[in-house]
Amino acid sequence: MATPSIAVTPNRLMTSVVALLVLQVVHGAVPANTKSEGYVGAIAGLFALAATIASIVGLRRERTWARPLAGITGASVAVGFVLYHVLPFHTPLTNPYIGLVGVGPWIPVVAVVLAGLACAYYALAAVDR
Repeated sequence: MATPSIAVTPNRLMTSVVALLVLQVVHGAVPANTKSEGYVGAIAGLFALAATIASIVGLRRERTWARPLAGITGASVAVGFVLYHVLPFHTPLTNPYIGLVGVGPWIPVVAVVLAGLACAYYALAAVDR
């Protein structure tokens, strides 16, 4: 049985990284009334935004470091969002949404996780070519 595959092109990775950037900004703009929000999310978010922007610039300029940076950034943002928003306890390092917010704030969280996974997948698939 043949394994279905998705054609990997530089456009797919660039599209995923741009989507990640836009969705990170949307996530930051969507209010979520939780009591545990601290500075960790904001600082980590700024680093993630900077890495995402650097990935876009590097991919646009066809730099060799851009693909791995895009993959690492996407994977770390996806994992970070899951750990930060899904763990069900309050700490300075978490801002759990489970049971505290409605559907609205969850939509960008899920979208960012999916975009981050797409970045990681397309960056890794491009290396395998």
